[in-house]
Amino acid sequence: MGENIQRVCASILTVMVVMLSLSEDTKGNNDFAMTPMSEKGLLPNPMSCVSDARKIPDCVEALKQGKLKDIKKECCIILLGLPEDCFGILFPMRFYYRVVLKITCKLIGIF
Repeated sequence: MGENIQRVCASILTVMVVMLSLSEDTKGNNDFAMTPMSEKGLLPNPMSCVSDARKIPDCVEALKQGKLKDIKKECCIILLGLPEDCFGILFPMRFYYRVVLKITCKLIGIF
């Protein structure tokens, strides 16, 4: 029963974030941009981003699927160490996933 409540809450939160990000006016704010851009204005090297993510494939999938209890210390260190543009390649809403990951890592005592 507890897992169902967590899934419902996660689903509601995800829908709310999607609705807000679609309605948000993002003039000059790249946090909600649909395509990842590097800080220098060039597209990032997707191969380097993917190679870092391959070190922790279960973690990337756990975060995408909302299975936060499967996120471990190594996952926090590698994913939070990625540049913003790489995070945008791995996750569709990089701002949302980065915030969720930061909170999860704080809760498990990483930061």
